[in-house]
Amino acid sequence: MLRSATILGLLALSACSGEKSPGREGAGAPDGSVAPRASAADGEGRARVDRAGVAPESPSTFRVATFNGGLAMGVLKYVDERADPLIRELAAQPADLLCVQEFWLEEHWQKLVASTASTLPNTFRLPPGQGDGGCTHEETDPLVACAADRCAGLTQHALLPCLLQSCSAKLTSLSPECFNCLSANPRKGPDELARACLRTQAKSAAGARPPARAGGAAIPEAYSGAAGTAILTNAEILERDALVLPSAIDRRAVLYTRISPPSVGELHVFCTHLTANMEGVPHPRNASWLKDQSAQLDALLAYVDQKTGGRGTALLVGDLNTGPAKAPSISARLPAHYGRLIERGFVNPYASQEDAKCTYCFDNPLDGGRGTRGTLIDHVLLRGFEGGASGAQIMRDSLTIEAGKKKVKSGFSDHYGLLVTLSRRAS
Repeated sequence: MLRSATILGLLALSACSGEKSPGREGAGAPDGSVAPRASAADGEGRARVDRAGVAPESPSTFRVATFNGGLAMGVLKYVDERADPLIRELAAQPADLLCVQEFWLEEHWQKLVASTASTLPNTFRLPPGQGDGGCTHEETDPLVACAADRCAGLTQHALLPCLLQSCSAKLTSLSPECFNCLSANPRKGPDELARACLRTQAKSAAGARPPARAGGAAIPEAYSGAAGTAILTNAEILERDALVLPSAIDRRAVLYTRISPPSVGELHVFCTHLTANMEGVPHPRNASWLKDQSAQLDALLAYVDQKTGGRGTALLVGDLNTGPAKAPSISARLPAHYGRLIERGFVNPYASQEDAKCTYCFDNPLDGGRGTRGTLIDHVLLRGFEGGASGAQIMRDSLTIEAGKKKVKSGFSDHYGLLVTLSRRAS
């Protein structure tokens, strides 16, 4: 009955940035939260990225944006109500390259592509991993019966905790192929999903070489193995590739594109969404979310070096679920992991700005609007860029939506977006 698939999607997907507990809110910034002092390797970009002050005589610019749409059906609230206004607003942003995360369903991705066709016509996204039927009656019948007996009549969001509590044994016994198929569309009911996913035909042949996978064999993946991450740009894509990262339940991947916009020259762009450290949420493999993100960082950094050869300009863009502290209201998130990125030469121009704000904020109306702090985990990090860079937040407004028979205030997502403008001095 896998809206349950999203369940474990709930574990790894909603991921965003950890708990908004009173303890985190009331406490000071975590250990390592003091921003590093400016130096050649400052992660805030003070020394390596020219900032404002004296503007170039005739600058050329290229604008890079990241946005986590939070379109996690069955996990976050109001996905159907938020999707269309979110896509319209995102399409109106003045970006030359956009890295999106949590566009899990094909329908949302296609709407975004259509809305940005005239402004960001070149796109790259991995297809879902496994969507064909992969279940047997022996797998689906017990799950459907359990859902009917224990969770009858529950709506999407009430259904998830019920399935975890009452039918978890039925979920964990599914094969990866069956799990991935059942998780493809969390809107469907248990009977409909089971019928759609029965193994009645041979698996479709792969149409192209699959992306490399760091960390081994196929595993159960929510949303039919969709990574939820994509690149859209108005620059010609000269090269594209991808690396599937080691992960639990939801697929994580790094998308790579090489572009060369005339305004700033060649860029190696890496778009990704790393797993969050979800304290208090059991790991499905009895491992840890922290170790998952650490392994993903290992694979990511090796991949960046492989694709760039240690030369040129690299952009690391996306929801990294790690970030620095910044007074007075931004708490560090896994600062040791963030420090690893800085040690490898990446700088963070937005975090150095006096007006930098959290991107995952505890007062976001989609999450209940409580608290005064937040974390800065959505990034456009630069390495080897000779020029200026400045950032501004996007998609920060709230919207009023109709949910059922009442109007409610919400954010476009549980994240706010970020746009960084790159500029080179005229030669």
